[in-house]
Amino acid sequence: MSVQAVIPVKPLGRALGRLAAVLAPGERRDLQAAMLADLLEACRGCAALAGTLVVTSDGAAGEMAQGFGARVLPDHAPPQGMNAAVSIGRADAARRGLRALVLTADLPLTRPEDLAAVVAAAPAPGVVLVPSRDGTGTNALLLDPADAMPTRLGPDSRARHTALVRERGLALTELALPRIALDVDTPADLAPIAAGAHGWSRTWEVCVRHGLAERLAVGTAP
Repeated sequence: MSVQAVIPVKPLGRALGRLAAVLAPGERRDLQAAMLADLLEACRGCAALAGTLVVTSDGAAGEMAQGFGARVLPDHAPPQGMNAAVSIGRADAARRGLRALVLTADLPLTRPEDLAAVVAAAPAPGVVLVPSRDGTGTNALLLDPADAMPTRLGPDSRARHTALVRERGLALTELALPRIALDVDTPADLAPIAAGAHGWSRTWEVCVRHGLAERLAVGTAP
């Protein structure tokens, strides 16, 4: 069964609240858009994916997604959070007879080969979970079938997803993939990207344009 990536996207400028102490609103919007573009590029380059679906209520984010060849479905109005948005994408995948690879939108280091590794690891049926770098979150979740279980993205999501897997008697594979594991929530997450430690990306370009490496190094506000 083929796999569709599902990416819930908050309205541009409404995410990255934990970076508000060091980034101005416009800078956070630019960063959010760049991280989404980096992830969409990885999805477009992954032959293991049948397609990518972005669920969003933001017109600019939707246009960007379409520019990368993704399909777009509207989020709830008003938005009801990431898990409600993911449910729209999971239902779409299920209707199409596809598995769902749920990805958070703040994974700028992700490459096509990382996504292919998740797809290759999938039990049939079952779940593949890629935890966040701190081990508590979930940055990628492959569901086979797409409606195997709901998502519980948010604090302590790894434990919550693992509990759901047990409750439903599903097979679980956990993968440690360092590039997918780096989601950008805090200045400490962003600092190595801004400093160029991970090479070129659109996210790095935004950091350079706004001079973020220097500011993050000393913790100064915008």
